[in-house]
Amino acid sequence: MRWVRFHSLPDSKRYAEHEGEYQVLLERQHTVLADLGAPPQLVVVTCEWGDQVEPAGRPQELEALAPGTYWRTVSEVDATDPGSQLHTHLYAGIMPNTTVALDPLLRSVADYRTADIIIAPVSLAWLAHPYDGGVDVIARDTAEREALKARHSDWLSRRPDGV
Repeated sequence: MRWVRFHSLPDSKRYAEHEGEYQVLLERQHTVLADLGAPPQLVVVTCEWGDQVEPAGRPQELEALAPGTYWRTVSEVDATDPGSQLHTHLYAGIMPNTTVALDPLLRSVADYRTADIIIAPVSLAWLAHPYDGGVDVIARDTAEREALKARHSDWLSRRPDGV
């Protein structure tokens, strides 16, 4: 398994309440990206969901935070209503790996104003999935995952399953 989860704030606190906590959160997110060897340009994938097969377009706020073009739709049966389907519309774009470009998007995710984004190098050698509370990483291999865990052991969950 190559997955590892890092929490954005000390003691697994989920949401930042003031600028000092946002600084910690953003520093941790950027540190993880740097440790992964994030290049100057990153692929950012964002999602929109609905019951329509065709995408209706993204909210302007999300388009401003992570410009992208429609890539594809993934459809699945709605677990709560087996007679209907849910459609996830994926948008992908290239963003510079800078605090100026990424911080507004990472803050939006941290505040749960947007969700389910993927950040990756163009090679897709690894994936980072920021969420409100931290970042999940799918590393290149288990050795990289173990090195990340060792480097940032105080950012890990205390739960045995790593969540």
